[in-house]
Amino acid sequence: MQIVLLIARLLLAVVFGVAGIAKAADIAGSRRAVVGFGIPERLASPLGLGLPFAEILIAVALIPLNSAWAGAIAALAVLLIFTIGIAVNLARGNSPDCHCFGQLHSEPVGWSTLARNIVLIAVAGLIAFQGRDNAGLSALAWLGDLKTGEVVSLVSSLTAVALLGVAFVYLRRVISQHATILERIDAMKKVIDEDYAEPRPVERGEAASPSEGLPVGAPAPGFALTSISGAQVSLDDLLSYRKPVLILFMSPGCAPCKALLPMINVWERDHGGSLTVALLSKGTLKDNQDELMRYEAKHMLLQGESEIASEYEAKWTPAAVLVRQDGKIATPLSYGYEDIRAMVDRAVAPAADTPTKRRLEVKGNGHKPSITIGTPHALDDVGKLAPVFSLPDVAGDVVTSDKLWGRDTLLLFWDPKCPYCKAMVEDLERWEQEPPSKAPRLVFVSSGDLEASKAESGRFQSLFLIDPELETGLLFGTHLTPSAVLIDSDGRLASGPTPGRANIMALAGVRKASVTSVTAV
Repeated sequence: MQIVLLIARLLLAVVFGVAGIAKAADIAGSRRAVVGFGIPERLASPLGLGLPFAEILIAVALIPLNSAWAGAIAALAVLLIFTIGIAVNLARGNSPDCHCFGQLHSEPVGWSTLARNIVLIAVAGLIAFQGRDNAGLSALAWLGDLKTGEVVSLVSSLTAVALLGVAFVYLRRVISQHATILERIDAMKKVIDEDYAEPRPVERGEAASPSEGLPVGAPAPGFALTSISGAQVSLDDLLSYRKPVLILFMSPGCAPCKALLPMINVWERDHGGSLTVALLSKGTLKDNQDELMRYEAKHMLLQGESEIASEYEAKWTPAAVLVRQDGKIATPLSYGYEDIRAMVDRAVAPAADTPTKRRLEVKGNGHKPSITIGTPHALDDVGKLAPVFSLPDVAGDVVTSDKLWGRDTLLLFWDPKCPYCKAMVEDLERWEQEPPSKAPRLVFVSSGDLEASKAESGRFQSLFLIDPELETGLLFGTHLTPSAVLIDSDGRLASGPTPGRANIMALAGVRKASVTSVTAV
């Protein structure tokens, strides 16, 4: 039993010693880990500083016989506190970073962490139960029997082991930095390839590839990511604050991102009542601990290797997009420090005055209903009341715009003879057969030949309105086909005029990536 107790003491001493030294080398990480377990921030600093040195003292106390029992009691108490904290967080669905061995080994807690602690509790309990009167063999008595050469050999061996441990830590850092450098080189290569690639010929501007980012008014892709505290945070959680959400795509190795990071605290302080800021960072928890977590953003989520940024079509960092309270894209993607700051300034600025309205007559199948309109609508008009209009359907019955509202409606400006319209017919037919969740109602506003519009309407289930001169499109600021405008259930503009096949399908709730691209030549 004495040998067993000696082995148990040495095992605990090694565990607590390595853990304490590793934590002492990363005090900032220890503080963040304490906060991740739900400890108030005002206590995080003293606990983060005191815990490593307490573990080192426990390790030292376990070795001599006269202090081994007290060391075992202290180790048992610390392990019980850790285990209870881990169990409570796991029961709540949280997985905070344990930071158990500092920078040597750090990962979110799980059931394996709980099992490991239970084993260590059993070891400490054995020493505490058996070792009050006799804690086993002395761990230091054999040193007195060593000869000078053996002592030198022992010291050299311990030094070599310590140096090997240091080399291992720095090797991990070098490998991580090497991977970051390769990622940056790959990103630079993509930029160079795109900058010097031969431009693809297009017949007209609106037929070219759509601009980067999802169009304003398109549904924002949902996500559920792990926060730095280990909790799962979804887009719905962020939207539950009933404020627009500013999503920032960051990377721990990105220098422009670091320049933007101090602004996050400023935005949260100055605009927290009207804006929720969420930072979505690439890389591992370790990468972000070293680079980003010092800025203490309220909502810092880890993307890892997920495709969230790709779903938002954010190719570089830093990038940002604003999502409205209803989960729709509110702004185009912005890249870089200046553009992102300008976007936030516009987002929190007071709304502009409603444009002056005027009257216009719109032609339609032999009658001329009047229309009240404003100035052509662009992104600045999103959220304002949509123009009022009335048009005949294919049967000649007049449909007024107020009859269309009450649910999200996608007005699609169409021409049956337009080749770019023909290119998206199959996409629309598939969409009508299996519309996405919360998809808007589709209403065609068809221009051109009347008989062709009537024939075209037979291919679709959606309502067809006839506007031979596409004058209604001009009310919404577009003269192109195909192009679309999204109107929300309150009859307000939810997007600007949006041309292009992929962008229109995105407004309809279909990811751009799932729409086959067509090049006009």
